[in-house]
Amino acid sequence: MDTTKIADNIDGLADREFKTGNMKMSFGSIMAIFAFLSTIVGGLYGGFVLYQKIEAVAGLDLEEYQLQMNIMDAKVTGISEKVEESVEYSRDIKNGLRADILGIEKQTDRVEDMVRESEDKVRNMIDDAEIRFENQRERVRVSQSGSMKELEDKLMDKLQRALDNPLAD
Repeated sequence: MDTTKIADNIDGLADREFKTGNMKMSFGSIMAIFAFLSTIVGGLYGGFVLYQKIEAVAGLDLEEYQLQMNIMDAKVTGISEKVEESVEYSRDIKNGLRADILGIEKQTDRVEDMVRESEDKVRNMIDDAEIRFENQRERVRVSQSGSMKELEDKLMDKLQRALDNPLAD
């Protein structure tokens, strides 16, 4: 098969005329008639589907529909009551937690105050002990320096006697 001939036949298809009965038609007019017929068939099908939908709505049992709506309303009411109970319960929990947190904060403040008091007492005890130790050291230093002075005087006396009279003792 020669593809060039096929392409030439397709290119010339728009210019060709077909004879059907007593009428001559071009390819474009055949396509227009096909489009017109498709539109009419599609419109008829859409109308038929719309008619079926209208019949279905017209045939609804409205009492059954109302009963279903009432059941759904009752369920929604029950759910909303449960939601309200849950919200109230959550509020109670929140308020309880708030009270617990405030109690813990008060206890923490008391403990901090006790710790500060203990720190102050310990600091005072340390300061008092340092003063006592310093006083004690001073007394020891004074007594040692007095004893040392006495000892030094005695030693100097003996040394002087020994120097004055080396044969005496």
